[in-house]
Amino acid sequence: MNIFLYAPPNWPMPTGFVPHKNDRVTVVHGHLADLLDTVLFRQPELLLVAGFDDAPALLLQLERVAQQMGHTAVLPVFAKPEPAFLLRLMQMGVREVLPPDAALWHEALARVRDRLHSPSPGTPVQRASLKVGFLSAKGGDGCTSLAVNMAAALAKDTAAKVLLLDLSLPFGDADVYLTRKPVEHDLADFCNEVNRLDEALLASMVTPIADNFHFIASPASFEKIMGIEPAQVEQLLAFVSPLYSFILIDLGSNMGPVGLRMWEQLDQAVVLSSVSMPSLRRLNQIKQLWESLGLSAAKLNFAMNRVVGKSDLELTEFQRIYPQKPLHLLPADVPGMKASVVQGTPLVSLQPRSEYTRAVAAWAADWSGQPMKDKSIWQRLRKK
Repeated sequence: MNIFLYAPPNWPMPTGFVPHKNDRVTVVHGHLADLLDTVLFRQPELLLVAGFDDAPALLLQLERVAQQMGHTAVLPVFAKPEPAFLLRLMQMGVREVLPPDAALWHEALARVRDRLHSPSPGTPVQRASLKVGFLSAKGGDGCTSLAVNMAAALAKDTAAKVLLLDLSLPFGDADVYLTRKPVEHDLADFCNEVNRLDEALLASMVTPIADNFHFIASPASFEKIMGIEPAQVEQLLAFVSPLYSFILIDLGSNMGPVGLRMWEQLDQAVVLSSVSMPSLRRLNQIKQLWESLGLSAAKLNFAMNRVVGKSDLELTEFQRIYPQKPLHLLPADVPGMKASVVQGTPLVSLQPRSEYTRAVAAWAADWSGQPMKDKSIWQRLRKK
C-alpha cells in the first residue's frame, strides 16, 4: 500500500509505527495550507495527516482533499476529537481518526488495506488527472529530455494513461526524442479544432507513442505558432484532463502568454537547471516570478541536470535559494541522449539500466506509486 504521511515541520515520527512489509511509506513535512497541493501530486492510496492541532483549519484542508481525491483513504491523527469534529469528518467520508499513539494504528491501516484489495464489484480504479509542467531555467538545460523520459517512465505503468504536450514555443523538439516518423497533427491543428473536439477526433489526431502514451507536438512553422491563442490551449487542456492519468507539459523556457497562462493550470511544476551558476540564478528568478503571481510554492519541484560527481558549490547555492525543497539530481549521460535522438526513442526505453533512467524511474515511482520494472532478458532479446 502506498502511504503518504504529512506532518508539520520538525514533527517527530512517533515510535511504534511499524508498516506492513509491502507498504511504501513517504513522510513529508509541510504547512497545513499546502496539504492538497502536495498530496494531489503524489496520489497515495492512504493519507495520514498528523501533528496539526487546529481542528477548524484541519477540517477545512481535509475537506479540500476529500473533494478532489475521493479515491484516497484519509486518516487524520488527532488527540481527543470532539463529537462535532467527528461528525464533520463522517460527512466528508473520513471513516476513522487515529490516536497519537502510533502503536495503535495497525488495525486501522489493516482495514484500509482490506478495502483497497477488495473493492466493491464493478468499481473502477480511479485516478486523478495530474497536470505537470516542466520549466527550463535556461535554454539547453535538458528540460525537454526530462519531460519526454518522465512521460515514458510513467507510461510503463500500463494502468496509467499519459499525454505529453509540447508547449516549448517556438519550435519545440520533443518529437525527436520520441519517434522517427513524421507527426501529422501539431498543437496548432488541435487549437483549430478545439471547439468540435471529441474523444474520437482526439484519438485520430494525437501521435501514439504507445497504447497508453500519446503526444501532441509543437508546430514546426512560425506562422502556425503565431495563430495559437492562450484560451485555445486552456480549452484543449480542460478537454483532455479527464481522459488521462498524467498530462506532462514541456514549457521549456517559454515565458510568453501561452506559457504563463499554463502556469495557473498546473498541479505541479518541475524547474530544471544545469550545473552552473547562471542556470541557478535563472532558477531563482523563476521561483520569484512564480510566487509573485500568487501561485503555491508547494507545487514547485527542482532538479539539477547533468550532474557529474559532487557539485558542492552549486548544491550549496541551491540550498540558499530554497532550503526547504529537495533537489532531484539527474546524472550526465551525453552518449545516451545522443543515441536517444538518433533512434527517436526515450532513454528510459533505450537504456533501461542507465543511471539517468534509474533516477527518472525512481522519481516517476514517487508520483505514480508504481515502481518501474526492468524488462526480462527474454523481452530484451526478442526486441533485438
